[in-house]
Amino acid sequence: MASALETLCGQAYGAKQYTLLGVYLQRFLVVLFLSSLVLLRLFVFAEAILEFLGQLEAVAKLTGEVAIWLIPMHLSFPF
Repeated sequence: MASALETLCGQAYGAKQYTLLGVYLQRFLVVLFLSSLVLLRLFVFAEAILEFLGQLEAVAKLTGEVAIWLIPMHLSFPF
């Protein structure tokens, strides 16, 4: 998605359509934030998902804890 935005923003800047550049950036941030919220479920339920898939309980528990710690970083990517 970033390379597509890079192309579109470069074209808008080259054509001196600065308002279109802002529209592209705002759309990109909204889409990226919404997709981050959808993927947030994987972080929250990582332990349960791994146990369901047959992973060892100790590994699933530690992975679930680390996934919870990574949520702030995951949500900071759109910004």
